Order: sequence, then C-alpha cells, then structure tokens
Amino acid sequence: MLPSGKLLSFAFRALILVMLVPLLWLTIAERYNTALVTLAKNLVGNTPSLSVLGTRILIDYNTAFLPFSLDSFTLHSGLVLLSVLVLASVGVGILPRIGWLIAFAAGAYILHVAGLALLTRGIVWASNGDDVEESARLVLRLFAIFWGLIPALAGGAWAFGYWLPRMNTPPPETDPPSNDPTGATDSP
Repeated sequence: MLPSGKLLSFAFRALILVMLVPLLWLTIAERYNTALVTLAKNLVGNTPSLSVLGTRILIDYNTAFLPFSLDSFTLHSGLVLLSVLVLASVGVGILPRIGWLIAFAAGAYILHVAGLALLTRGIVWASNGDDVEESARLVLRLFAIFWGLIPALAGGAWAFGYWLPRMNTPPPETDPPSNDPTGATDSP
C-alpha cells in the first residue's frame, strides 16, 4: 500500500491527467487512426473497406448497410488510461517513464491493428450469417470484453510488477552523522 502522501499525490496527478491526456489525444487521433487503418487494411484485404473520418473509423462491409462506425476513444481508451497511470505514478524517474510510455504505445499500436482487423472480419462474418443481429451482438460482446480486459491487465501487471515494489522499498540506510564536534574517531 502506498503511504497516504504518495497516494494523494498520485490521485491528484491522475485526476488532472485524465482530463488533459484525452484532449491532447484528440490532436493526434486522426493521424494515428490513419496509420492504424493503413496497416489493418493489409490484414483484412480489400473486401471490407476501412477508412477514417475525423476521429471515427468506418468499416464498410456491405453495400446494403451503412458503414459500421467505431469511435476512436472507444478504441484508444486503454492507451489513454495506461498513459495516465504511467504519467501519474509517483517515484518513477523521467527516463523509465518515457520508456514505459513508448513500450505501451508500441504495444497498443500492434494490439489496435490486430483488434481492428479481427473486429472487421467479425463484422463481415456477422453480416453474412442467418441471424445477423445475434451474430453482430456476439462479435461486439467479444470485442468489448477483449478491449476492456487487455488495458486493465497490462496496467495491473505494470503497477504490481514494476511500480508498487519500487514504491514500497524503504530508502537505503545511511550512517547518521556523528555528534562529536571535534570529528575525533575511536580508531588508533
């Protein structure tokens, strides 16, 4: 458990960052989505069309239906929250913090590409079945479970495996200074 001063510092930082990081994310979301869709197209093929419209990703899978729209905050919420966790953590140096942010961003990008490709294939599969509504529900439930658990597991593993052990380690002991004003020692 964190000492109360460190816990309050973490909570205050997290509260501020959970408001700032999404606002900052909006400035790069469209470029990130474009790079994401470009790579995901290679995994999906040309049959379902993937495109970006602002902060939304459109999956055009059937000419008889409107495109499926995925809001990028739904897709990127885990990366945003993991960034808040790393940035708000107390007692982590600047270089390890930057390293962890880069690692989480790279891992999230790979996961986003794979997740988008799997979601696209799932939507195409659901639209071709006998019971389209039930199949689509199944695909979206699996996506929601997958997308909700992965960031929580990654953040929990980081917090319990890296951050909290460093926070609970007592500082190294140093010898207290001598009270002898002459500086004399007992050695011959």
